[in-house]
Amino acid sequence: MRMNVTEALARAARRWPAREALRDDHGAITFAELDGRVNRLADELATLGVRPGDRVATLLPNSIAQIASQLAILRAGGAWVGINRRLAGPEITYMLLHSGARVLLNDGDMSGVGAGPASLAEVCDVSGGDPTFERRLATRSSEPPSLAVGEDDVGRFRYTSGTTGRPKAAVLTHRSALTSLHSLLAELHDLGSDDVVAHVTPLTHASEALVAPAFWRGARAVLCARADAESLAALIVRERVTTVFLVPTLIAALADIAEADRSAFSSLRTIVYGAAPMPADLMERALGLLGPVLLQIYGMSECPFPITTLRKEDHFDPRVRGSCGLPTAMNSVRVVDDEGQSVPTGTPGTIAISGPQVMREYWDDPDATRAAIVDGWLRSGDIGVLDERGFLTLVDRRDDVIISGGFNVYPREVEVVLEEHPAVAEAGVAPVAHERWGQGVAAWIVRRDDDAGAAIDEAALIAFCRGRLAGYKKPVQVRFVPALPRNSTGKLLRRRLGETDPR
Repeated sequence: MRMNVTEALARAARRWPAREALRDDHGAITFAELDGRVNRLADELATLGVRPGDRVATLLPNSIAQIASQLAILRAGGAWVGINRRLAGPEITYMLLHSGARVLLNDGDMSGVGAGPASLAEVCDVSGGDPTFERRLATRSSEPPSLAVGEDDVGRFRYTSGTTGRPKAAVLTHRSALTSLHSLLAELHDLGSDDVVAHVTPLTHASEALVAPAFWRGARAVLCARADAESLAALIVRERVTTVFLVPTLIAALADIAEADRSAFSSLRTIVYGAAPMPADLMERALGLLGPVLLQIYGMSECPFPITTLRKEDHFDPRVRGSCGLPTAMNSVRVVDDEGQSVPTGTPGTIAISGPQVMREYWDDPDATRAAIVDGWLRSGDIGVLDERGFLTLVDRRDDVIISGGFNVYPREVEVVLEEHPAVAEAGVAPVAHERWGQGVAAWIVRRDDDAGAAIDEAALIAFCRGRLAGYKKPVQVRFVPALPRNSTGKLLRRRLGETDPR
């Protein structure tokens, strides 16, 4: 049997056909109804000419339409390109062009993108808001496609970013997704059919990994299009949410509410986190107010989580509380030096991962692929330390990444946009502390020596970025300096930007 990751839904539809599978702001759908819609969408994609390996993108909020669309793409043999709705128009356009997506599935909202690149053959409103499309869809087959999609077929293009400023697409197979499912089922051993899983953070990111485990166990999922603390708190209480993926900023917000009412979140059994480091004082506070609910999972775009897990009971062991846990059974983790040799226990080095979860390649970038995957090991770029028991601790994040509200911001992406402004000669970007998001983006600017340079100010540069970058990527502050700190070879020393005297 050739298995693919959509089997989790097919199994749930056979076992619990009438049970509610998903609920969003517009309604609910059972497992059998969802499976039928996925099959009809897959049939429609085939009718539109989508063939195995073709890229199909989604641009949707957290919704039933988002999950149905991504599963239909996979079941039709396509590669899902999930695009975050928070990205700016130029970023979305780049991903559509770079991936070569033939079809875009959205909710009719193309603001900031226009009609999309000319390479798109079709743009379909799959939200239910297009009566013509819905009538056409009703004529499609609700039976599974005859196409056999297997473990080695490409299932997803997951975009990440590098220091060059251009996003890269990690090519992931169904085997990668199935391995992630197996590992998550082992770690979420108490997840069952009475659970309610909430998706608050974007389904194009880490929260999506909890979809298949919930299907496999027959749990109900609730999809929230807003990621603010008030909406989350109301959702947990109203739906009796038991399981949720959250970034530390939202965990802090829940702790604030729980401090006033210890019983507010009594239904919560598991909070999965891992998109950003958890400060020690927040961890202590969350455990005291919310109970033994924290489960940390480490992963990355090139190797979806879980690579390692810090289980609930581990959070009460002061020896490992600051780590990201032990490697899962389905992959191997080493800490290596620049030559790829394992370093001694307790010595910092590059985290390297080997196993079926690791990406196949970076799309259309053989040089980056060769640099990232060496002798079968993915060189993550994250710096870590292994202790004598095998617990992995992150020492530093990849390159100079900024983590704002759980989202990765790569400085060079922001610098490239800033340097497009005619008044900017050079730009350097680094993190600053941010009360709400943990870290914010700060920019150090060398003005051009002309009238345009003399006239530019902080507000104008932030406004310039607003239409070109996602909101979490644009600078929260801009400082003008006479020069940027560089080493003898001309490399920008981002960690010394804060020492630079403003002009």
